[in-house]
Amino acid sequence: MNYHSPGVLEHSKIHLYSASIRARSLFYYLLCIGHYHCSAEYLVARQRYDSFLLIYTLSGTGYVMQNGEYSLVGTGSIALLDCYQAHSYKASSQGWEILWMHLDGPTMRSWFSVLSQTGDPVIQQLPSSYVVERNLQQILVVFDKQEAVNEARLSQLITNVLTELYLARFAKEKTTSVDAIGEVLTYISMHIEQPLRIEDLARRANLSVYYFCRLFKQNTGFSPHEYMLNHRVANAKYLLRTTDLSIKKIAFCCGFGTVSAFCTNFKKRVGDSPLRYRTQEKGKGPNS
Repeated sequence: MNYHSPGVLEHSKIHLYSASIRARSLFYYLLCIGHYHCSAEYLVARQRYDSFLLIYTLSGTGYVMQNGEYSLVGTGSIALLDCYQAHSYKASSQGWEILWMHLDGPTMRSWFSVLSQTGDPVIQQLPSSYVVERNLQQILVVFDKQEAVNEARLSQLITNVLTELYLARFAKEKTTSVDAIGEVLTYISMHIEQPLRIEDLARRANLSVYYFCRLFKQNTGFSPHEYMLNHRVANAKYLLRTTDLSIKKIAFCCGFGTVSAFCTNFKKRVGDSPLRYRTQEKGKGPNS
């Protein structure tokens, strides 16, 4: 489909799509996608268009309204806008060639919140634009060739683009510290039956206790203490369902110092005592 609004040149194209109810509840989905060649006249200013807009610049430059002012969007960069809010973007005097898509999905708001943090549009230069361009072109080809749309596959391609944006957005973070948290998570999993002191875990990550706890929660959503308790209880649930080990043995296998501490923490997180949980789970049978 060709669409020629002011500033959109003749050889541009746009494809509209209406996603299924299933796609809207499960996947990232498209409302429309296009490849535009824009002159300096191109300007869009809207109060609302219920979706998110991703713009990838193939050549030239454009501008996106950010913090109340227009910010430059250069070649090889992505702009992500929350179109549920007022938004504006335009081509520069040298023109702007873009691949773009209006998209949405059940977790798209969460993606935008993490990437933006301030609520303003995200503008991100990509260290390597190959993956993003390839995936956007693959989506376009489906519509150009009028192929049957596989909405799960479409969601996968969109996820690939968002993932590249995420990786580029946070590439400047202290990746060594983030990697250290990943190593600590593995260590906890492999030694869950042992006493694990937060000071020792911070030392393994080569971080201060304060920064370790802060970074740990940022990456997992839990404090180290909460994470370990949740992990111990999850292991206990598995042993209660699949073995005939005594409650006392399971408590110690999962790193609880006393049976009393085990029962208290288990009931707090599961809502039942370990014994009642075991009885109920085993009563469901192997096929439940």
